[in-house]
This record gives sequence, structure tokens and C-alpha cells, in this order.
Amino acid sequence: MTDSAPPTQSAQRLRSRAGYSLIELLVAVGIFGVLAAAGLPHIDTRRQDVQSATQQLIADYRWARARAITSGTHFAIKWNSSTKYEVQRMRETGPGTWALDTVVKTVVLPADITVQWTFPLTQEFNTRGMMISKTSRIQQMVYDSRFGGWNIISVWPSGQIYEEY
Repeated sequence: MTDSAPPTQSAQRLRSRAGYSLIELLVAVGIFGVLAAAGLPHIDTRRQDVQSATQQLIADYRWARARAITSGTHFAIKWNSSTKYEVQRMRETGPGTWALDTVVKTVVLPADITVQWTFPLTQEFNTRGMMISKTSRIQQMVYDSRFGGWNIISVWPSGQIYEEY
């Protein structure tokens, strides 16, 4: 004997299958599209360029300082222009005299991003992590010339580096 269900029960079984109908999927895609369209104008990519350049510069300063402490040799950040800098490893050439050993990294900032700084052009960190090339804090402004945004970085003789708010 075959077990056949009445037509009304089989129709109910077909409707109770898990899944979404085409209408439900189209409504969900439509709602997602409206939310995305409302949120996209609030994403400001210009600010991301300035922020990314600032964070990269802070990271390179902190990396140079940490390497100076851990390796027992001096490291420096040298500005070649307002859009290009080098992370340098120094070597001791005599008692208390340090010269360039190798350029560890060269960084070219994104288009329209410049850094305006105070002198000296080279900020050197000693083996204790202190900046030896300056006796007062250095402030550098990371500036977006296309859209007018900027951030300010402070580098202290004690070796502390942070973004001003």
C-alpha cells in the first residue's frame, strides 16, 4: 500500500520548505541598496589620505626609535623633500660620531600630501631612544594641499612621538 497524502497536505509540505522567495530577495536587495546609497556620501576618502600618511609617519618614527634601542645603534629619519623621507641606520665612525650605514626604507608620500617641518632635516635617535638632534620638540604638519586637511605630529627630545589633537 502506498502512502499518498491528500492534495492539500502535499501543497502544505511544498510551501513549508526552507528558503526565500524571489520577492523576499528583491526586497532585501532593495533595502540594502537604499542603505548603501544613504551611507556612501558620508565616506570621506580625502581624510583617509591625510590620516594614512600621518599614521605611516608616526609608525616609521616609532620603528626607528625602537630599533635604535633594541639594536644598540642609532637610527634616523631624514627628510629629502617635503614629500619624501628615508629611514636610516647609522654606524659609529669614532667615539660619539655616527654616519649613514644604510637606508632602510624610502617613503614617498601620496600625491597632494606634503609635510611641513622644522629644522633639522634629520631626526636621529640614540641607543636610549632619545632624539639627539634637537633640544626642543619638533612639530610637523601633514597637509593635504588638494582638500585642505591637516594633522600635526610632535616629536619630543625624549623620543615620544604622537599626533596632536
